[in-house]
Amino acid sequence: MAKVELERNGRILSGFYEGYFVKLHDDSEVTGGYYIYLVNDLSTPTDGSDYWVADRAELESFVESSEWEIEWISE
Repeated sequence: MAKVELERNGRILSGFYEGYFVKLHDDSEVTGGYYIYLVNDLSTPTDGSDYWVADRAELESFVESSEWEIEWISE
């Protein structure tokens, strides 16, 4: 399973959405859950999606079921 890192951009090297960039956002103070943001390009995205999960366990399950290998990008 890919390491779950919050508030960092990462490139999906394999799995669902391969080649896209992902950012996992802790939104627990507002919605109580987490957002998963996906875009095809960080500087000029033309395609993307987002998902919301209720808690950390569901976030980790989402990442695992997506079979992601993520390369986290240094900011």
